[in-house]
Amino acid sequence: MSYDALAESVRLLEGAPPASDARLSRRVRYAALAVDRDGDVAITMFLRRGVSGQPLLDLHSLELTGGGWRLLGGGGGPGDEALDPRPALADLPGPAVSLGGGGTAGSRRGLLGRRRTTWVSWAEFRAAEEVALVRVGDRHVPVAGHGMAVVVWAGMPPTVTALDASGEELGRVPLRASSSREYRDP
Repeated sequence: MSYDALAESVRLLEGAPPASDARLSRRVRYAALAVDRDGDVAITMFLRRGVSGQPLLDLHSLELTGGGWRLLGGGGGPGDEALDPRPALADLPGPAVSLGGGGTAGSRRGLLGRRRTTWVSWAEFRAAEEVALVRVGDRHVPVAGHGMAVVVWAGMPPTVTALDASGEELGRVPLRASSSREYRDP
């Protein structure tokens, strides 16, 4: 990997804006594309230039602990779609196309100080050019110019609605992620 995943993810979580364009070159080896935070869990998305020059997506799930943010895990895959022109709403079956998702285990302190493991899920998608942000429960997640976005949650999957720049609803965004589940350590 050509960047410090934890440091760059924390930078996004502290307010650094994602790149508006997804561009890579010999000098630009990675670009921060998207971030979402739900309480003490978060997901970040980066585009990086692979060893043979191909674009790759990296997703990193994080958890806020007493000592700060820590990486839980993540996933990735081909990133060619991030470099393509952003599709128009009329060319898609909805305001965004789900690219997949995943999940990792995170730990939290429950009642009486008992440790329990919580499943942290995320979904990634490519939004139509008319989509400016998505509403996820009571939070708003901006969609950068390249159209790549991520949503994170712990527990039941949220309802995600795409909005245009004026706040007009464009429709729901279907999420494709790993199964949301919660379990306790024995």
